[in-house]
Amino acid sequence: MFTFTRTVEAAPDQVVRSFTEPAYFARWFVAEGFTTPPDRVAIEVRPGGTISAVFVATQDSTEVPFSLKFGELDLPRTLVIHLSGPDEVVTVTLCELAADRTELTYHSSGLTPEQQAEVESGVSHMLDLLAESHRADPA
Repeated sequence: MFTFTRTVEAAPDQVVRSFTEPAYFARWFVAEGFTTPPDRVAIEVRPGGTISAVFVATQDSTEVPFSLKFGELDLPRTLVIHLSGPDEVVTVTLCELAADRTELTYHSSGLTPEQQAEVESGVSHMLDLLAESHRADPA
């Protein structure tokens, strides 16, 4: 189990777009050495809906498809996302700090200590990218 918190320079209704709209999702949900083309992201925003996308390796264009499943949704405040391989449940909470600032809390559970050690730094990097994407484009 681990938790990360980031302050994002946008209102919760803007930050939640990072999880619900392909163009915003593709900006931050990337693994090192890969891109996530926005035209290869499909998001069905509803409990039980999926996020399906493809990582594309920058070096040789190898494609790695993946899919996530939404659990509970109380937008724009809370999203629960289920990942598999390894099984992980992520709860994202968005709390408005000011008109244009949001505290994002990312809580992961279900991983073994070994799995957690493998994914923690990547998740931290992704959340940094998410926060940076809202500073660069406050849409």
